[in-house]
Amino acid sequence: MKKLKKILLINWLYFSKELIEVGDINFLTGKNGAGKSTVIDALQIVLLGETNSRNFNQAANEKSQRSLEGYLRADMDDNSPYSRRGKDFSTYIACEFQDEMESSSFVTGVVFDCRSDGSYRDTFFIYTGTLPENCFIEQGEAMELSALRRFLKQNYARAELFDTQKEYRNTMLAKWNVHNEQVLRMMKKAVSFRPIVDIQKFITENICDIPDKPNIELMQQNIRDYKRHELLAQRQQEKLDALQQISRLYQEMNQVIERCQIQKFLVQWAEKEAAQAEIDRRELERTECKGGLVNVNEQREEIERQIEQKEMRRSELELACRQSNVFQEEERLLNMEKNLKDEQKKLEQGLQNLEVEIKREARRLQRFCGEIQELEPEELLIPVQEAANTAQKAYAVFTGDEKELFARPAELFETGQQAAAELSDAVRSAAHKTEDRIAELKKQADQKSAVLANLRRNIKDYPHGLLLFKDRLEKDLADKTGHAVPVYILADVLEMADERWRGAVEGYLNNQKYYLLVEPGRYQDALNIYDRLKQEAEYRAFGLVDIGKLREKETLRPLPGSLAEKVETENKLARSYVDYLLGRVICCDTAEQLRCYRTAITAEGMLYQGYVARALRKDRMEDAFIGRRAVQLRIDHLEKELACLQEEQRHWQPLQKQLTGLQEPLFTQRFVRIDVAQKQEDYQRVQTITKEIAEVKNQLSQLNLFWLDEQRQIIEHLKEEILALNKEKDAKNVQKGKLEGRIHQLEYEILPEKYQRYEAIEDVLNEEFTQEYRETIGVPRYRQELVRLKKADVIRKNFGDSLAQSTKAMDGAQKKLLAARREYAERFKPCAFQIEVMDNTEYEEERRTLQESELPRYKEKIRAARESAMEQFQNDFLAKLKSSIDQVQEQVHNLNKALRQAQFGTDKYQFRVGPNPDYLDYYNMITSDELMEGESGLFALPFQQKYGPLIEKLFSQITMADDTQLNARKQSELQENIVRYTDFRTYLKFDLETTDQNGSKQLLSQTLNMKSGGETQTPFYIAVLASFAQLYRVNDATRFGNTVRLVVFDEAFNKMDSDRITESVRLLRKMGLQAIICTPPDKVSDIMPIADRTLLVDKTGYRMHIIPFGKEMRNEGSASDPEPAAG
Repeated sequence: MKKLKKILLINWLYFSKELIEVGDINFLTGKNGAGKSTVIDALQIVLLGETNSRNFNQAANEKSQRSLEGYLRADMDDNSPYSRRGKDFSTYIACEFQDEMESSSFVTGVVFDCRSDGSYRDTFFIYTGTLPENCFIEQGEAMELSALRRFLKQNYARAELFDTQKEYRNTMLAKWNVHNEQVLRMMKKAVSFRPIVDIQKFITENICDIPDKPNIELMQQNIRDYKRHELLAQRQQEKLDALQQISRLYQEMNQVIERCQIQKFLVQWAEKEAAQAEIDRRELERTECKGGLVNVNEQREEIERQIEQKEMRRSELELACRQSNVFQEEERLLNMEKNLKDEQKKLEQGLQNLEVEIKREARRLQRFCGEIQELEPEELLIPVQEAANTAQKAYAVFTGDEKELFARPAELFETGQQAAAELSDAVRSAAHKTEDRIAELKKQADQKSAVLANLRRNIKDYPHGLLLFKDRLEKDLADKTGHAVPVYILADVLEMADERWRGAVEGYLNNQKYYLLVEPGRYQDALNIYDRLKQEAEYRAFGLVDIGKLREKETLRPLPGSLAEKVETENKLARSYVDYLLGRVICCDTAEQLRCYRTAITAEGMLYQGYVARALRKDRMEDAFIGRRAVQLRIDHLEKELACLQEEQRHWQPLQKQLTGLQEPLFTQRFVRIDVAQKQEDYQRVQTITKEIAEVKNQLSQLNLFWLDEQRQIIEHLKEEILALNKEKDAKNVQKGKLEGRIHQLEYEILPEKYQRYEAIEDVLNEEFTQEYRETIGVPRYRQELVRLKKADVIRKNFGDSLAQSTKAMDGAQKKLLAARREYAERFKPCAFQIEVMDNTEYEEERRTLQESELPRYKEKIRAARESAMEQFQNDFLAKLKSSIDQVQEQVHNLNKALRQAQFGTDKYQFRVGPNPDYLDYYNMITSDELMEGESGLFALPFQQKYGPLIEKLFSQITMADDTQLNARKQSELQENIVRYTDFRTYLKFDLETTDQNGSKQLLSQTLNMKSGGETQTPFYIAVLASFAQLYRVNDATRFGNTVRLVVFDEAFNKMDSDRITESVRLLRKMGLQAIICTPPDKVSDIMPIADRTLLVDKTGYRMHIIPFGKEMRNEGSASDPEPAAG
């Protein structure tokens, strides 16, 4: 059951925002003018899907002046803050329904976008869901249509806005599950109830859905057509006679012309025979191929027909099997088995997949741990190897081939998870350390690679800034002196005299080999520049040798055997400084000799100086900067260092890759706690499913499948036959393709070539003879003469002699024809036919049209018009009247079924419908069974014998031969007859029968004038409620009966006493209907105790509000006087 739960009114007359909750039985009350009908009119718009003002305030003789414009704009003082005139705003009317069977809700409603210029646009909408909390109000204003469209799209998955009211009604009825617009017409009638005055009119208009009247205009038109066609047919016959005379004369002339033509043709035709014979032979072949193609297509169609028949038979057998109880039980069990197997397979697949994944993880970890333990036990690997040993033991249980892994206890998985976590931590730590070492090695290697690149370009890798400092000194000295002043790096101007002593010289000089030399005369300038530049960091660490002072203060003669002898130079500045630095350092072959001298050194770098022996740093000895060979020596040295660094990188990189290659462990805490636990539950479910499948198979084995198997064998046999027929069809397709190929070859290759030769001959004939003439006259005659005369020469001679006589006869025949044509043109004006044209086509076509088409058509129209009128009299008039009568009787019958279940107090009601005594003969004829039996119907002899005169009488009442011949009185009389005799109610009599508790029956038509207002309202409510019960299918407990049950009455119960009101509500509840009943305030004391909700409409000034009273509120105040509560 689908119930209305809420009504929302936004900007509707004096309702600014009102959300009305409703129950099963709802009474809407309030003082006159308080706004009851305002609510009902709003409700009608949404429930009927119409914005027509004709539906407003039609109840209980109330004359409404209300319009939709008035409701929207709210007629009030323009100075009122609530006035909406001259403003842009939106009005909403929406109803929320709850589907109790489906436990869902949907909303139907309408939004009016109103503009300050007085225009408005209405749009109906429906969506699945409830009314929103904001009631379509954003920032204090009702949403415009565009905002509503966005709002519904964002918040509701199934929402529709409708371009037309009809689309909305159709969708709304589908939501109601009613699918019959009659319920909307019934709602209008229920709301706009009028007191019963004419029981006949009341029943047909309020209870029965009145069928359309028969349309007899076409029947009347057919009679007029009949007379008009008779006159036209006579005129056409006279034309036909004249045209037939012209045709005879034309034929006579044509015969003479034909003799002349044939005589010319026979002489010329012989030349073309040879070419034609070849064409005929190829055409014959093409015809035979086409005939074969037709046969093949027919055979294919026959095969397709057989396939279709067998497919149909197979489908019938399969349908019979599917409909059998055994099949359905087997299908049910097989589906159950399939579903169980599918579930089992899915679970087993999940178990297997995870089991495979666990075992793959275990084997991967075992392999990783084994590889780690095989490595040399370096210090940073020891924690990893210990963790790997633990992980190997923990994971050993998962690497075997054992099945049913998830049947094992969870502790095994937890142990594996802990071991994997410890291993990951150890590996991660070792990987970080390895990565740091590799980065450091790479940094050193990159630095040495950069140095090597410069050295290979013969650029020494002097300390940073040395070359810049040298260049700066040279530049500033040149700027000061105005000419170039060379500055030398000591190492650049030295050469080794004995390479064996290079290391000793390089190590002993150390940074002094980078000192700069300038001419003594420029030293002070250079010193001043250096002093100025000393604040710049890159220039601070380099020495500037004062050669002038050195020569002045020191003895520069080196001792024999000193280290200075191992160095050569052509630079005098350098010589002086080297002799100073190395001239006192004695070269010794062994360390034992060192103590013999104050300062001494070995080639291997052992230095004795100041009574102290020390070894020179190896790296300083190997840093070769002195001399031209220094670059290559340094390259060789750096390449060796770089190779060592790279070798060490290669040592650490595989280990680093191995360590970082360890994936995140599968056995996380979440995996063990959730995934493994779930799979253990799945394992238990698999065991249960196995038992359930065995039980299903046991039930299957007990089924009797003999008949079903027999049918299946027949179906399989049919499938085999169909397969064989399809193969045969394929073979025919191949044959068809071959024939089509040959036809194509003939038509597009062979015949075109033959016709090309033929056309060269034919061009001569075309100048004098048409193609039609040759094919129909010339050639056949030529063949005859050839058989008779044997030779072409004889044919040409014989027919040439007869040509002169034939020409004279042709002139006489032509004169007679032209005379007949002139007479025709004069008699049947206007005539556009040419008189002297040699062709008779226009006259012949006119004759054929008249003889074969027009004249027969006129005669047929005369006959058809009469028969059509009679058939329409039967089918469109009598049959529709009968259908209307049957339909109304069926409606009454269905209503009576519902009324038998509905007792009003002690009374029961039944509608009565029967023939009208004044038109009983017509009723019997219209409802006669013979009328619709057999093919003859109206024309059947028994029917004509019985009702013939009555048919003619009725026919004459509603039609005339030609309406234009009728005067005004006759026209008026005819229209009255048409209205009377085309209305099915003319032939019926309606009434409502009341049966009291004693079984006494009364007809409402006999007692209507004696009853009170409440007594006349009672039949109305009973009839309307019964109609709604039928439309809503209230007794259907299936989904088909899951419908809306809403009924709306305006100004209801105003004539009823308390007992009748109580009975009316009881009947509503018994029928399972939901009601909104608008009542006057004086009925509140009778209503509130029996209502689920009483809704009091209160109006104060230009504001309206709804004050609800539910059952739970009955004891809180006097139900008989709601006015204080409203205040």
